[in-house]
Amino acid sequence: MLFRVLGPVEIDGTDAVSYIRADKPRALLALLLVKANTWVGVGEIIDTVWSGRTPPVSAERNIGTYIWQLRRTLPPLGADGQRIESRSKAYRIRVETGELDSDRMCTLLAAGDDALAARDSAGALTHLESAQSLWRGTPYEGLVTDRYQPEVARLTELHWSVRERLADALIGTGRFADAIALGKSLTTEDPLRETNWMRLLVAYRDAGRRADALATYQKARSALVDELGTEPGPELRTLQQQLLVDEPAPGPSESYVRAVVDASAALVGPHAVAAREWFASRRTELPTAISRLLAANDVANAWLLTSAVHQYIESGGDVPGWAPVVADVAAATRAGKDWYGELIVRNILGIAQTRAGRLHDARAEFSAALGIASVHDDRDAEGTVLVNLALAEASGGARQQAAEYLRRALRLLPDSATAAEARQALADLGEPEHPARSSVAS
Repeated sequence: MLFRVLGPVEIDGTDAVSYIRADKPRALLALLLVKANTWVGVGEIIDTVWSGRTPPVSAERNIGTYIWQLRRTLPPLGADGQRIESRSKAYRIRVETGELDSDRMCTLLAAGDDALAARDSAGALTHLESAQSLWRGTPYEGLVTDRYQPEVARLTELHWSVRERLADALIGTGRFADAIALGKSLTTEDPLRETNWMRLLVAYRDAGRRADALATYQKARSALVDELGTEPGPELRTLQQQLLVDEPAPGPSESYVRAVVDASAALVGPHAVAAREWFASRRTELPTAISRLLAANDVANAWLLTSAVHQYIESGGDVPGWAPVVADVAAATRAGKDWYGELIVRNILGIAQTRAGRLHDARAEFSAALGIASVHDDRDAEGTVLVNLALAEASGGARQQAAEYLRRALRLLPDSATAAEARQALADLGEPEHPARSSVAS
């Protein structure tokens, strides 16, 4: 049972959501929920239900009817079965912990805050997106009495906090496009909240869009000067100065990249468990590190880091927002005419697209990688990509096509480790390495 008050008041039962269509019973339920587990006098109920209007002589009797209707709608609670209790000239609705969606939003926000504090942006994102999904509009919609507006304002401010923390989590997981879109909404709705201008600038900066970040600072300054007559605060000014003075923020150091590469090498061997734990503790920061390398135009280290993280994923790990990051690296290697880096990264992107079930996109990436390998006569890479393309086709049910790619890989590299993988894949498909040729009668 869940009472939905973050918008029109609704009752979310086991099987369906019930909306109280009649205005007065809905206003009565909203009032009881605002003051959940507290006795509410009939006089206060009448003032709220007939807000701004003269109540009829039968108002008190009408309230009794509305209570009866609500009791029929609500499932029973407790040993006595009474969800709405009554005593002389007063009523009380019983609400248990977690039955209000507003309470759930508070709980999810707190969990998101804790995850952000622990630098677990992916975990925070899960909590905060769940919190955001609960919001449907003005809380307690239709409850217009002034005395209850502080509760509406409290929940509205709570929703602001959810969205702001959500922007932080999006930035932390490298989902810069989503963070920028949310940051634009926040700064448009309230251009005087400097913290949200900060979030938008950071999202632009970390996405490598320095010019957009600087233009956004000017918008923030104009809003603050025009509305308040004050310059931006020190944090916002400091960030602008960094953007002006420095080139794009430097990416992770060579030692950081080397540590990730070394950890990926340790994923096979006696230290595999420790290496996986090392990656797991950094899984949310790795996409951001790659994006920062791209922003600093350090394409070589970006694809090197991408390859190392791919090894972790191949070992059974998971990295949030992985495919879009790899696509950015592929575009950067192509723009930088780094053919080997592009070959490696397009192969990795094809594997990521295969895992996501996007077979069409996977084929495109593997085909691009095969083209690069063929032009540069890299037979080892070509054989490896053919095996991965075959596995993608097999995942889509194209067994014969998969088998043909595997045989091509074997013809290229008959005695390599890739060949052993291709033979095993053929065996798994139930396909022979050398299919029998049909004979023609003479």
